[in-house]
Amino acid sequence: MKSWGNRNLAWVMFMMCGLTLIITACQGNNAVSGSTSNTGATSGSSTPAKAASSSSDDLACKLVTKAEAEEVLGEKIKEPTGGPASMQGGSVCYYETPDSLSAKHITVRVESPNFNWDKFKEDRRVEGEKMQPKKGRIRPVSGLGKEAYFARHTLHVLTDKGILTVIVFKDAGDAAAGEEKETKAEAAEQSLAQKAVTRM
Repeated sequence: MKSWGNRNLAWVMFMMCGLTLIITACQGNNAVSGSTSNTGATSGSSTPAKAASSSSDDLACKLVTKAEAEEVLGEKIKEPTGGPASMQGGSVCYYETPDSLSAKHITVRVESPNFNWDKFKEDRRVEGEKMQPKKGRIRPVSGLGKEAYFARHTLHVLTDKGILTVIVFKDAGDAAAGEEKETKAEAAEQSLAQKAVTRM
């Protein structure tokens, strides 16, 4: 009788422990799924933004290939490096030569479609007006994006998917040249931009 009572007591304790484990596990799962669904709700708005941000963070490096950059610079380059253009988003990519003493490089920058194109363009115009001894100017480029122009030997292109900026530096003489005529660097920028716009 005593052993029967002990067995019953052991059985009841076993069942209680089992039930406690099941309840705890269920509560744990609810807590996890609750936090997941909450995170989903919170990150439901943030996750797409992160995904978009991560894809836009490296977009610039997808617009010009390493081979295309090498062809323009006329020599082998390092692997391109990039990241976000600013706190507002967008991306920037740098193509540089392995020679630390060489100033040759290509920069590709993409700003979000929300970027204020008109203000940016006006700022470039005002900048040029203030330049000494010779004023800088904006030179329109036709047949590229919705609108495009050169300012200080840098090409800016307005597209439906954002603002594209391309800078090619391979010759100090080009950089110091006047802005009335297209330089070799500007011709290279235009060539790269035509390819990049189709990949945006």
